[in-house]
Amino acid sequence: MVENGTKKTRGRPRNDDKAAVDVIRRISKSGNIRRDLDTPMWVQLKNALSEEIGRQTLKPDMRLPAEQTIAELLEISRPVVRAALDALSNQGLIAKVPRKGIFVTQPSSETSFLTSNVSVHSDLQARGHVVSAEAFLFERCAPDEEEQRVFSIPPDGTVVRIGRIYRSDGQPITHTLISLPGHKVPRMEMLDIQGRSIFEILNTHYGLTARRAERWITAASAHDEVAARLEVLPGHPLIWIESIAYDAFDMPLEYYRAFYNSNVARIHVSTGSFNN
Repeated sequence: MVENGTKKTRGRPRNDDKAAVDVIRRISKSGNIRRDLDTPMWVQLKNALSEEIGRQTLKPDMRLPAEQTIAELLEISRPVVRAALDALSNQGLIAKVPRKGIFVTQPSSETSFLTSNVSVHSDLQARGHVVSAEAFLFERCAPDEEEQRVFSIPPDGTVVRIGRIYRSDGQPITHTLISLPGHKVPRMEMLDIQGRSIFEILNTHYGLTARRAERWITAASAHDEVAARLEVLPGHPLIWIESIAYDAFDMPLEYYRAFYNSNVARIHVSTGSFNN
């Protein structure tokens, strides 16, 4: 890697090696890796490391401790650590360099949320981008026809509707309308949701977890209101996304409709291996 005309090599002892160890120690003290949870420990570790990468306490090009060192610091087995690191590597968040170590990768201006069970927000954050959300709507209301169809609720039922503009590194990237079946989230409209993930609120307050999602995409253009919120010109080409997330009982939990500006971050889709 060449930076400002100077060759930057991985593998040499650096001051940030100690910083990475300190982050692992902080994860250990936080109590986020627990044996009494239903979530597998390798997933807990992967999520904890993803959050640190997203917050850039684990910075791009920072070398992580060796598998054995992480295992000893967290008092968990090495196979658990290896599984977590393999998952992070598959997501492109870290790189394993033979005979040199494990390094945090540079943030990429793309997202893979269409082919994974995470949101745009979580995917970009895990890739090291600074992600923020601004709410333009938060209410309990009567369902529209699409919400009735998705959630199988009668016209006199309710939904909780959240409208948000998500920003990646300060740039508006999605104009999002999130709908939740009202009977599953009593009094949610009374909560403070500022800066919080909707899935985190569902899990913390209602014990609800999204297990899978189906998504549809099509071409669209920005009408005046959407264009103003996404800070683009009317008619700007966008991607229209619909998504239905399902809970542990395979019942619809979240209906997501969004305009996505791929000029901010292109969408990455992996096909896996071919059977020729």
